Amino acid sequence: MGRYFSRFWVELILPLYSVFAVFAYFRPNVLPTEFDQSVLEGAVVWLLWGIVAALSGILAISAMFLCFYLLYSPFYLVGQIRQMVGPHKWIDRGELRFYLGCFVMLCLLGGLAVTNPPVALSAFIILAGSAQILWRILV
Repeated sequence: MGRYFSRFWVELILPLYSVFAVFAYFRPNVLPTEFDQSVLEGAVVWLLWGIVAALSGILAISAMFLCFYLLYSPFYLVGQIRQMVGPHKWIDRGELRFYLGCFVMLCLLGGLAVTNPPVALSAFIILAGSAQILWRILV
């Protein structure tokens, strides 16, 4: 049961949270700013902010892993060129597909960052939240 529950929150809750984070970034007025409630309501608000902080930390770790794989993909592909063109060489097709997908995402995000940086940042945050689903699709 533990394995499926961990997949549930990583593959469902984290992508939903990343979409919410992007939405809250562009519309900060949806976030509560005043704490004039009763003690119980204030505690609930602080509990929600604690959950937001925890999910933000997990999203940041996911973003660091995504950054690493996106930035490492060109170096990996350059290192594998010799094996791709040489005869009788074994290449892990799943690994190659993964790094090619990462390289395509890097190029798309780079092009988007040049033309429209806020949209590129939003796309990166949503990709970071959906990284577990992306890895499963690419491999």
